[in-house]
Amino acid sequence: MSESASPADAGLIVADTVVVNYFVAVGEFELLRRLLGGCVQVPRAVFDPDEPEDIADEAASELRRGLRLHQFRAKDRGIGKELRERSARALLHFERLADHASRGEIVALQLSLDEMRIYARLRDAQHVAQYGPVTGLGHGEAAAIAIALTRGFGFASDDQDAIKVARALAPGMAIRRIRGLLMDAVAIGLIDIGRAKAIHSAIVRAGFWDSGTIK
Repeated sequence: MSESASPADAGLIVADTVVVNYFVAVGEFELLRRLLGGCVQVPRAVFDPDEPEDIADEAASELRRGLRLHQFRAKDRGIGKELRERSARALLHFERLADHASRGEIVALQLSLDEMRIYARLRDAQHVAQYGPVTGLGHGEAAAIAIALTRGFGFASDDQDAIKVARALAPGMAIRRIRGLLMDAVAIGLIDIGRAKAIHSAIVRAGFWDSGTIK
């Protein structure tokens, strides 16, 4: 699989937190689901529908922590109005994560023993330093790469360190950034270029840093 392959050509894709987070935040989960073959596959570190709702933050999956953050910000009068309203809008979509999982639209993948070993190495700063990053990868990124490596999946991410490590470990791995996914959507006729630009702009306004544009 090449980096330029579309998700439809690349086969199965596993997504990390940043990709799912921003598509969900701007209400475009359905587009992401269709792009990734009918369901969004993530490690349980990204979203675990089976974890108790009162699980401690330090043990919670990353999207559940995101849900809690938006719940807090949406009511916090101590922050700016723009940030509060942004979280209020995102919260409406984050509250549907469990429903997406119950319908099979989000599939939480359990790490195998071999994948757990890879995950542990990718979390270790000393190990990943050989690939360039100065810190270990995040929980979601490390778990997603472990799955992609062992199962021959593509990898949807916009985390620069994670992409750098994935390219070093598997040069042929299909990697898709957010802009690439939006262009894929245009290429296969799910949306037009104007809609792709609008979604990208919304994602940037939601807090995603991207120096590039969709042309």
